[in-house]
Amino acid sequence: MQRYIFLGLCLLITASKLKAQEAKAIVFLQKAKKAYQNKKLGETQKYLDSALQTDNTYAKAYARRGLLKYELSEMDHALNDYGKAIALVERQARKDYLFLAKLYYRRGATYHQKLLNKKALKDFNKALKFNPRYTQAYVARGVLRENKNNLKGALKDYSKAISIDTSFAMAYYNRGLAYYNLDKTTKALRDWTKALSINKKYVDVYLARAFAYQAREDYTMALQDYEQAIKHNIYSAEAYLNRGIVYQQLGKKNEACADWKQSIKVGGVEAQKYLDKYCK
Repeated sequence: MQRYIFLGLCLLITASKLKAQEAKAIVFLQKAKKAYQNKKLGETQKYLDSALQTDNTYAKAYARRGLLKYELSEMDHALNDYGKAIALVERQARKDYLFLAKLYYRRGATYHQKLLNKKALKDFNKALKFNPRYTQAYVARGVLRENKNNLKGALKDYSKAISIDTSFAMAYYNRGLAYYNLDKTTKALRDWTKALSINKKYVDVYLARAFAYQAREDYTMALQDYEQAIKHNIYSAEAYLNRGIVYQQLGKKNEACADWKQSIKVGGVEAQKYLDKYCK
């Protein structure tokens, strides 16, 4: 009888120690989040390492460190941390499926950065299995499909994301690109206009729509969009380059040459050939 009482006491002491470790690890994670918000990445790393040294089964700390490593372009380390987090959550009796979906999505994004797109696609599929309403995962999978020239598959994914979240500007932007590549310019323009109604500072959308107008020789509309792109990003070499081309088409040599010079100034290289050809 005494042996059973002693065993019970040992189990209680062990459980108490585990709870204390877990509580301490949670404190370290909270400190890491605060350091990250203050853009102190070194401190963020230190607190996350401390959290995992305290409790090496803390999946959320692995997930947060994986995200940090991704942002630091340390992709192999990010993959390692996401893998550990996934394994821990998968082993839980009561799985947090939304958290698991996020982990697969983030690991898929990391694989994509390493150009391991088969593994990325597998993880995006897993993410959508655990959370069928994960709009970012639909868009990410759509991008992979589009890159493999599966435009219809990409359209299906972008449209699914939009059906779940009608205010998802990126989904409209990407679907517009797919439509444009399928020579469905009217639908593309409609999607890009919708994206801009959601986010008036979406520079990539202004550039895409301006290029489409430019291809149609609707130079007035193209100029308006290039001007908006520059307004929201004064360092857009592409916007200066293409606005210069429009000016050149309109016979406005001085404006064209000025834009091409500015494109080079902000880091563009393609504008040099236009300067050499038209601005001597």
